[in-house]
Amino acid sequence: MRSIELVLDPDAERAVRGAWEALVIADLPSMGRHTSETNAPHVTLAAGETLPVPSGFDAPLPRVIRPAGLLLFPAGPGRHVLGVSVVVDPALAAFHEAVHRAAPGGVDTSLPGRWAPHLTLARRPRDVDLPRMLEVLASVPLPETLGVAGVRHWDGETKTVTTVS
Repeated sequence: MRSIELVLDPDAERAVRGAWEALVIADLPSMGRHTSETNAPHVTLAAGETLPVPSGFDAPLPRVIRPAGLLLFPAGPGRHVLGVSVVVDPALAAFHEAVHRAAPGGVDTSLPGRWAPHLTLARRPRDVDLPRMLEVLASVPLPETLGVAGVRHWDGETKTVTTVS
């Protein structure tokens, strides 16, 4: 799988990593347990098997994103993906559409009108872990806005990241 992702500026990345670390300290599932160099807080804009590395976009990169509430995606019996949803304001919506014009071939759930933008906090936590996770996350709230640093293309097959200008 390949993806095109918004990456955060250093302050915003530290804030999200702080939430990841709080979950790790509480011995709960967390993206902070994934120690790969390429594991960074991000918002997936497009995902698909054949997404090309785009050469650019015909809409400006949003300067900030706004985190909203926590959300859950199903990930098997008794499991979920836990994330922080991101508000789709006009700037983010326009950029998201530009990404899909520049790199067609995204899966249905990443297309405009079907997309649920989010910052992943944990993959596959158990249902029984969720109350404690919510308690921990309440102690490390994210700022009202998170700065955007740029865009990257992730190739899951080769495990490579390409910065997109």
